[in-house]
Amino acid sequence: MHIMVVPSWYASPRNKVHGSFFKEQFQALQRSGEKISVAYNEIWPLTLLGRVNEKRRLSFNIEEDLRTYRYKDYNFFPKNPRMFKSFNKRMEKLYLEIVNKEGKVDLIHAHSAFWGGISAAYVAKKYNVPFILTEHTSLENSKYVKESYFKWIKYSYDSADKLIAVGNGLKKEMTKYTDNDIEVIHNLVDFSRTSVEEKIETSKEIKLFSLAYLVEGKGMDRLIRAFSEAFSEDNVTLTIGGDGEKRSELESLTRELGLEGRVTFLGAVGRDDVVKVMNEFDGFVLASEYETFGVVYIEAMALGKPVLGTKNGGAEDIIKDYNGIIVENKNHNALVEGLMNFVENINDFDNELIREKCISNYGEEVIIGKIKKIYKDVLSK
Repeated sequence: MHIMVVPSWYASPRNKVHGSFFKEQFQALQRSGEKISVAYNEIWPLTLLGRVNEKRRLSFNIEEDLRTYRYKDYNFFPKNPRMFKSFNKRMEKLYLEIVNKEGKVDLIHAHSAFWGGISAAYVAKKYNVPFILTEHTSLENSKYVKESYFKWIKYSYDSADKLIAVGNGLKKEMTKYTDNDIEVIHNLVDFSRTSVEEKIETSKEIKLFSLAYLVEGKGMDRLIRAFSEAFSEDNVTLTIGGDGEKRSELESLTRELGLEGRVTFLGAVGRDDVVKVMNEFDGFVLASEYETFGVVYIEAMALGKPVLGTKNGGAEDIIKDYNGIIVENKNHNALVEGLMNFVENINDFDNELIREKCISNYGEEVIIGKIKKIYKDVLSK
């Protein structure tokens, strides 16, 4: 089966980890025996005009064993619905190039309506190719989605032969925009590099870790304030990985609360370093306001780490009594109490059980099996 996969965002020289979860799914599908061609409309903002030293328009490369076709160009109609017609033309050129070089496409599978799924829906209808769309993004919580875009997004939802959401919270939101049936299939996680490390010595210090883009909505300010109130002793520390526009503000907050030495910032953590870094800590905490799924929780659990999260739409599918604690969203007192309970009971969690159940729910074989079943069902119609 030849599948054209369409990511809405993907790695580039400016962001090498962008779309890493898409890429891992594409690689897993390829390992399962499917032929995969990646079609990516790489959209450059006009703010980069004259600053990108790359060739515009169509290009082809084998990227981490994936045959990858890109159409690189600027968005000449920013925040204007006319841009979608431009993107449709680019996706059509990608599709025709793939058919010419790789052969007939049996199925198009796009990831997120905004941007790639909209253009993929256009191409699929024009060339009568079965179309599957997996949504990863909340429309209600995206700062990039304007009201004038909704008819295009709704069109992509309605035209899909199968519509997938990565979490039940996201599925519930999507039902407001389409009558199409929606199936929930979570993101997969690569467990090949993970294992539960045995603690060589018992330490009285409890080391907590959090990881996210340091932007609005990730709840890092709430986490720092709750941490400050929950723990007055030096035996509990919090390390924050990630970078973003809020970092300097969060560092200032840490100083204001007198938490220097107890709350530290690592900066950006590369995909290849996440496992190594997480293994150095006792538990993972993230108080984000909204998650469609929450892959970072799964990455921690894959290492046997207990997790603490908030009821943010994605964490409810993941966090259970045996693997962590979940608290009310945007509730300071609940977060303080949750952190205290988490640390008090952190050594009572069964690390091997956390990992085993994580693999059985989110492992490659399980998730790819569900996706391929949908492919078979769609193609048999």
